Amino acid sequence: MSKMIFLTGASGVVGTELVPRLPQETLILGRHRARPGGTARQVSIDITKPRLGLSAGEFETLANEVGCIVHAAAITEMGGEADGLLETNIDGVRHMLELAEAAEVPFHYVSTAYCSEDYGPLRPVDSPYVESKRKAEQLVHESGLDWTVIKPSIVCGHSETGVTASFQGFHLFIGAIIKGKLPLIPLDPHALCDFVPCDLIADGIKAIIARPEFGRTYWLTGGTTSISISEMLAFGEPFAEEIGLDLSKVPIIAPDSGELERLSEGLALLPQKLRDRFETMLELSKVMATERPFPSDYADLFDDTPITTELLKHTLGANIRYWGCENGIEFKTPASGRQ
Repeated sequence: MSKMIFLTGASGVVGTELVPRLPQETLILGRHRARPGGTARQVSIDITKPRLGLSAGEFETLANEVGCIVHAAAITEMGGEADGLLETNIDGVRHMLELAEAAEVPFHYVSTAYCSEDYGPLRPVDSPYVESKRKAEQLVHESGLDWTVIKPSIVCGHSETGVTASFQGFHLFIGAIIKGKLPLIPLDPHALCDFVPCDLIADGIKAIIARPEFGRTYWLTGGTTSISISEMLAFGEPFAEEIGLDLSKVPIIAPDSGELERLSEGLALLPQKLRDRFETMLELSKVMATERPFPSDYADLFDDTPITTELLKHTLGANIRYWGCENGIEFKTPASGRQ
């Protein structure tokens, strides 16, 4: 009997794209609440509990079947400390590592590029989510197992359709801008916004599983091909025009500028709802604006790297159109931008 790939997070944004890319007959999906798609066998688990909530016999049986583990399940809320964050993102990794140790198999951990203190935003992201991922990576590094750590940047919807299992901070960001819900955009226009569509993240993980270099961190990012904030806004202009907003009149002010600091007093006079929205966007901007480009390993994983600036622009358009459709807006502007 062939050893099985054991995947967690199969119903998430990346997992829904990864599942159909893997052979269903040698795949086991760890299911918690949501039921993943696909025809692969599913096992009900709870990663927050020792032995994944299984009996000793069930845990041993699973360990005997598993050939490698891909752990993608996590709470990914960037702002604040979500309920169960530490239990899921840290204890969950610890319990999955215990399964890998019992099975004596490799462990592939899906983390985030924003754990980095060397790349990305000018100041490393400081949030409970990112800190939980840093601690989990340390557990993986110290496990003594064969491991890889996989670091995607911002994950968005499908490159062609924009479809996503759930809307993320990326969609909140583009939606707030296109609908004109901000008095200004708190971003450096020259900074890069590093996002990668979920289908290309899944392609990268599949390639890593097939030919792993253990003890390596893989960066699944746009890197230097990423689009700048000003390019994103220019690309979004025709979409915004369709709903009556002129993005060229919305000021863009770098978060660290003195001008934004001076405006903060005026923002205090805004209605509470608008202030809260602005503060949320200010936190998101710390992630969206990449001052020090991430490395990208797509060129190592594929003979012909799938990540290009043009593909990322097309992805942006597809995501805007899908977001609009799900919010009752039928954009006529093509996914490629201006006609």
